[in-house]
Amino acid sequence: MANHDELVELFGLIKLHNRLWRSEWSKDNPQDISISQLQTLDALANEGPKSSSYLSQLIGVTSGGMTVISDKLVRLGLVQRINDESDRRVVKLEITDKGRTVLRDIHGKRVALMEKMYHKLDPEEFQQLLRIYRKLLSDYV
Repeated sequence: MANHDELVELFGLIKLHNRLWRSEWSKDNPQDISISQLQTLDALANEGPKSSSYLSQLIGVTSGGMTVISDKLVRLGLVQRINDESDRRVVKLEITDKGRTVLRDIHGKRVALMEKMYHKLDPEEFQQLLRIYRKLLSDYV
């Protein structure tokens, strides 16, 4: 196990990498879709309609932050609000056809950004990083 200083350094590097990822994503973004909005669209495309509370926990934002995200996605026509069939008090978000199209259109930008963020790793280092992340997350996912 790493010592305390190394753990603190690793945590700082992970935070920095995350900030850089978000900063690079914001550049040249004609759809003006944030990472959090993209994560929301991904979740809805892969998992089907979900409540705002579920989505806020999934992507790590507050309920207020999720309201801002969902309001913008609804305004853009990328998601719609629907009533839960089993409990009409529950409102879920559902991705629209337009939202699916935007996800497909953004795919190339996502791949290009991933390549940019990891280009310094040779194939062996990249495989090692994958193994490390899989191991770290194996108890949680």
